[in-house]
Amino acid sequence: MGTKHTEKRVIVNADDLGFSQGVTEGIEKAHREGIVTSATIIANMPGSEAAARRLVELPGLGVGVHLNVSQGRPLSTEAALADEDGVMRHTAAGVLMACTWRPWLLNAIEAEFDAQIRWALDHGIRPTHLDSHRHSHGFPPVFVRVARLARRHNIPFVRRLSEKLPGEGWAVAPAKQRRTRTLLNLFGPANSLIARRLHGTLGTWGIAHTGLVDTDFLVRVAGAVQPGVTEVMVHAGLGNDLNDQATRLVQSRRVETEALCDPTVRHAFETNGVKLIHYGQI
Repeated sequence: MGTKHTEKRVIVNADDLGFSQGVTEGIEKAHREGIVTSATIIANMPGSEAAARRLVELPGLGVGVHLNVSQGRPLSTEAALADEDGVMRHTAAGVLMACTWRPWLLNAIEAEFDAQIRWALDHGIRPTHLDSHRHSHGFPPVFVRVARLARRHNIPFVRRLSEKLPGEGWAVAPAKQRRTRTLLNLFGPANSLIARRLHGTLGTWGIAHTGLVDTDFLVRVAGAVQPGVTEVMVHAGLGNDLNDQATRLVQSRRVETEALCDPTVRHAFETNGVKLIHYGQI
């Protein structure tokens, strides 16, 4: 039992599997050649079918579901989540505000998340965990629904949206992303009270530095993680089939993929005695 609590373990999770072919190929590369141990599939995006088929060749990759009510066409019949053209377009703040002023939308969000989980199950995926696009599950009223779905579908973990980077020397994150981290950290205790057992990690690193993860960041992670399990959220991808209308993370995905495959990074994790795992190995 002592080893369980003193061992430093890190889950390196690549979000957005299936967002596009290039994103999927970048995640696969970062898993085969780098330190990515886990990914979450975004079921309602164009590349999801092809991504699900590729998973047969990646048996060592833990796979969860990246719940999404921000982009793409809904898989459910919940038209209220989409614009007139049938596409969902919600920022993180937009989801929060919509649920605050129109609380009945929470039912629609739960139905859409349920449809996305069922899609994964129908495609032979046994989800190791749940997280969400643009952190929508961090809002406690949404988290309640996500926790309920996790229990319904026997999914053991939900990403813990709490980030507290120890020490100094971290690159300065943009003010907007620091505010997002602060808000999620404020929501965190309420979510832990709702479903503490679904939080299998000490927290998630990479929230404020989304789009800024590079070799230096990952080497600092290797030296800073504490005993227990920490998730590192990354956004790998080749960046060759995306534009800034689909995502602000275009060139940064290639930078992250290169960093995740950098031998310097793997050496840093090994030197610091950090074990790389996925949620299914907690």
